[in-house]
Amino acid sequence: MNDRRAFTLVEAVIVLALTGLLSVVAAVAIGSAMNGVQITSAADKLVSDLRYAQTMASGVGVWYGVSFESGTASRYYIYTTTGTLDTLVDNPGKKGSSFVVELGTDFGVTIATATIEGGSKVEFSPYQVPYTDRTGAALSGEAVITLQKSGAVRTVRITPTAGRIYTQ
Repeated sequence: MNDRRAFTLVEAVIVLALTGLLSVVAAVAIGSAMNGVQITSAADKLVSDLRYAQTMASGVGVWYGVSFESGTASRYYIYTTTGTLDTLVDNPGKKGSSFVVELGTDFGVTIATATIEGGSKVEFSPYQVPYTDRTGAALSGEAVITLQKSGAVRTVRITPTAGRIYTQ
């Protein structure tokens, strides 16, 4: 009678190979999920900050704007504009610092494009209407900011006239 109570070397190698394969699949899935979480968080932050600028414009009665730097810089600034001078506003979340958000550094996300009529900034009037700049006309088409991270893409859109801000 052949009483077998131990694993053979072949069985042990098969178990180790399957464990390794499952670990690789899990790591790829977790990495993919993290990319999705980071780009969604960055898009949510951008929407929140755009709404902040829009709300402050109507609450204070001063034009507020957001200026975008795409590509390797991948950051945006919130500022007020009086006359011809743009002044960075203080960040309410980081007392004593200007409202500059580094999406590349903070989220590992790139601003792929900022498609806004006439440039790379949008300004909100005290009536919450989005403009290309304080001296220009109100937006006639949607402003679209595209965020990207490792193949994942999110867009933030600002509708003309009503100034609705949302993600896709």
